[in-house]
This record gives sequence, C-alpha cells and structure tokens, in this order.
Amino acid sequence: MQISNARVDQQRIAWVDVLRFIAIFMVIAIHCSDPFNVSAEARSNPDFNYWGSIYGSVLRACVPIFVMITGLLLLPVKMSIGEFYKKRLLRITVPFLLWSVLYNLFPWITGLLGLPPTIISNVFAYAAKDSSQSLASALVQISLIPIKFNVYTVPMWYIYMLIGLYLYMPFFSAWVEKSTSGQQKVFL
Repeated sequence: MQISNARVDQQRIAWVDVLRFIAIFMVIAIHCSDPFNVSAEARSNPDFNYWGSIYGSVLRACVPIFVMITGLLLLPVKMSIGEFYKKRLLRITVPFLLWSVLYNLFPWITGLLGLPPTIISNVFAYAAKDSSQSLASALVQISLIPIKFNVYTVPMWYIYMLIGLYLYMPFFSAWVEKSTSGQQKVFL
C-alpha cells in the first residue's frame, strides 16, 4: 500500500519533536503566568507580580526555541523565493489578517450589542476601560495592521515576527549556503 502524503516522505527528527513539545508546554505555562503580571490585582500585589515575573522570565525561552527550530528545519531554503513565499507566507497571512480584522472589530461589535466599553478591557488586558466602540476607530486600527499591532492584536505579535523571519529567510539562506562552518559559528 502506498501513502501519497508528502509529509510521510520527510524524516522526523526525534529530538526536535521533543524540543517542540517542551516549547509548547512552556507557551501554555507562560500564558498561565500572564495574569500575575497583567491584571490590576496582580500589579497591586508585589508577591504576585514578583513570582509572575520569575515564571515569565524562565519560560520566555520558548519563543527563541521556536525560532531556532524554524531556522533548523527551513535553512537553507531549497526552493525559489517565489515558491517559498507562496508556501510559507500564504499559509500564515490569510489567517493572520482574518483574526486581526476580527480582533479589531470586536470593540465595534460590543457597541452594536449595547455592551459597556469596560467589556473590551475584560477581554483585552491592555485595552483602556473607556475604549472606543466606534466603527471609525476600528477601521483606523484595521488600516494599521500591516505596520503595527495594537492592544487588540497583541496576541498576534508572534505572527508579525514570523512574517519577518519568512521574508528574511531566503536572503539569509544564500549566506548560510556559501559561508563556512567557522563563519556561521562566529555569526551565532
């Protein structure tokens, strides 16, 4: 029996899978520690803020781990720039744009539903208690999606970084292919 799934042809690297599992666990744990740093109650309690900062600092290594795994698995880029961008960027930009627009429309939708502006800061920790619920404000934020994230799209910060890495990777790959092992070690 022949399986036509292209992913089956790729060899798995067991230690990378284990590292990915650890990094995923760290992401979950770091998000569990965020309320100790973000909420007003935690900020007013030095012990909460202290321990939230300790846990958060220890667990922040998850992001560099994911970035290094991405580099390990994708460098050097073995396809044309066009193919690489089509395969990688389309996969993340469509959901990124969809969710960014929905996050930015949330305040306006709460206004349509007659909910108070304070509901926005209950959902988005960094939003002001008196956030605007106007469509005009939402459209301004949506127009700024390509160049910056705001209090509603803070959860998307990793995707902004990933898009930047993907844009840079084919160019960096050319250097990786031509550089010596010693040059790479010096760079790192």
